[in-house]
Amino acid sequence: MTPDALKVLIYATWRDRLLVFDEPDFPEIALQVPGGTVEAGEDIGAAALREFSEETGIPPKTPLLPLTIHDYRFLKHGAEIRHRRHYFHVALEGEQPATWMHREMTPFSGGEPILFRFFWLGYEEASIRLGYGMEHGLRLLT
Repeated sequence: MTPDALKVLIYATWRDRLLVFDEPDFPEIALQVPGGTVEAGEDIGAAALREFSEETGIPPKTPLLPLTIHDYRFLKHGAEIRHRRHYFHVALEGEQPATWMHREMTPFSGGEPILFRFFWLGYEEASIRLGYGMEHGLRLLT
């Protein structure tokens, strides 16, 4: 498969829970994990770190570890879109808030900043509630 875009998805865990977010201004958008698009010429690992920090506001103190690569296909306006997803894991340390809001100031669409609401779910619940096929690599965490 020749991908239309390279993507990174980050499974951030803390106390056997997975970090997820929704978009309060767009309730029709499904739950997601932090991630985004790899920029032209950008190292995959550097993209994962950049996207995680931009979306969550957290600069992780532990490394992001590669988990797997998955080719994901979906239809958009009748056309097939192909993403090559690179999954990463980071185990967060110390105390973490139960929930928080953060605005991504540089969304891929180039539009206005996007408000994200972050919270934690158990792996089983996350595997059911995550959208857009983002649950694909969760089995590698258990």
